[in-house]
Amino acid sequence: METFSVPLTIDAVTLFSGSFKEKFRFQNTIAQRVIIRGFGFWTGEDVCLDIRPAEPDTGIIFVRSDLMGTPSIPALVEYREEKPRQTSLVNGNARVDMVEHLLAALKALQIDNCEIWTDRPEMPGFDGSSQPFILVLKQAGIQTQSTIRKIRIVTRSFRVGNESQQINVMPNRYGSNSYQYTLVPCEGYAIEQQDYQFDLAFQAFYDEIMPCRTFLSKREADYLLEQGLCRRVTPKDVLVLAEGGPLDNTFRFPNECARHKILDMVGDFSLVDCDWVGTFESWRGGHSLNAECVKQLLENTILLDESFFSKRMELVLDRAA
Repeated sequence: METFSVPLTIDAVTLFSGSFKEKFRFQNTIAQRVIIRGFGFWTGEDVCLDIRPAEPDTGIIFVRSDLMGTPSIPALVEYREEKPRQTSLVNGNARVDMVEHLLAALKALQIDNCEIWTDRPEMPGFDGSSQPFILVLKQAGIQTQSTIRKIRIVTRSFRVGNESQQINVMPNRYGSNSYQYTLVPCEGYAIEQQDYQFDLAFQAFYDEIMPCRTFLSKREADYLLEQGLCRRVTPKDVLVLAEGGPLDNTFRFPNECARHKILDMVGDFSLVDCDWVGTFESWRGGHSLNAECVKQLLENTILLDESFFSKRMELVLDRAA
């Protein structure tokens, strides 16, 4: 993927302003263990998730309870492996698939530390949204911890991608984590261009993004079935798009497909040990481009922890003396 720089930047005065310092928060875990059961879309296998609290700075860790030695896989972008139409993580001989909808739910709830013990590689699909995960995790409760959550701030604009798909990254002077998606349908999708913009906050995610489901064309669905995949999934579970609209289903929002793409972005952009402050505008992007953007962000952002401002202020005072 190509990366392009453009001149817009955040200056030092803005960076040191209160709006950024106020973005610091304490880390969270879940208050108690919770069990989630379902089946994987691709394999059709039943799967049980045992999600457990974890100590500060643990991060999100997947644990394969069905494999010898119960190997673990951190939910970080460096463990991502390319796989069509989903986000997969691999560590040695252990892998977990289709993790993006669960990760989006954890991110929206600001659950930073937990262990996800799974007895199968693929996460439950449910209806292809984050809603089932959110509802169960909310019942488990959130436990605030004593360690500060780090943040990464976008201080200059750049672009990742090419002429067919791209993500524009920009500073956000309001200290927000903002996503925008433009969906330009490929041939065979009986929908028009869709756009949606969203600032990450739990209530907004709950109301606007959480229930938005996975979608695919009827031609794609037929092809997957011919390959022996997704045989337990029906058009009532996800959005299968035909000429007359979704088969055996209805849209929850007129632009539900664009909103689901933002859900995917929230999940994919959570593959780091920090919160983001920046604006991310995606044009026809997908999981692969999201991951490339996150890798570029790790090299082109400023990492702030609770000691950052005190250290910088000491430096300013020393120079002024």
